[in-house]
Amino acid sequence: MKTDSEREKFTAEIKEKALDAGATLVGIVSANAIDSLQPIWVGWTIREYTKKTTDLMPDAKSVIVIGYHIWDDVLEIALKKDDDWVYPCYSPVWDIPLRIRHHLETKGYKAVLTGSLSKKRLAQLAGFGAYGKNALIINPKFGPWIRLGSLVTNAELVPDQPFEQDLCGECDNCLKVCPAGALTPYKVDDSKCLVRVHLSGSAEEIDKNKCLLKRFEPSLTQNAHLMCMECQKVCKYGKRT
Repeated sequence: MKTDSEREKFTAEIKEKALDAGATLVGIVSANAIDSLQPIWVGWTIREYTKKTTDLMPDAKSVIVIGYHIWDDVLEIALKKDDDWVYPCYSPVWDIPLRIRHHLETKGYKAVLTGSLSKKRLAQLAGFGAYGKNALIINPKFGPWIRLGSLVTNAELVPDQPFEQDLCGECDNCLKVCPAGALTPYKVDDSKCLVRVHLSGSAEEIDKNKCLLKRFEPSLTQNAHLMCMECQKVCKYGKRT
């Protein structure tokens, strides 16, 4: 068992490693804090209920959370390779935790990636920002332009304070601007969101979605297009300069 001073020193070391690896934000959440919350359904590519850290690692103690700033629109590109899609903006949030895991292992600890935990819940608990009406984490400096990664470890680290401030207030610009009508306050319908929408349904629905995709997800090449960013661009935090 490490002393408080040793835990603080090792936590600072882990955070420094994360920042050196390219993370914009890094925070710590205790395994007990995230495990105390009720499971929630996560859509998109995961499409399952969240698990507990102990489902991933029986002796889990901490979750290390990283945020990566998407500083330019071109990072919101989607690339098609055969029948699969590749999203370059998510590569750092997988690579950086792998590098942190390697460092932990050199110190005798275990660590696993956390695809089955809620990254947004973790980010709020780690102090990154508020869960916004656009169903994204909004950081006071970077706004919704951050992507999230995390890993569970049996290292006992010093947790950060949760972010408690409401950043949205009465603002509902993101709800109004969503071209697909996929947003209601603090919730996104991933079956409607243009980032995930598939050209299926009635002929009328397909034609409508084709028009929306052409306007809000412009093609760059035959195999590449930008993802819709309307709800991010209208946010008053993290405005593009």
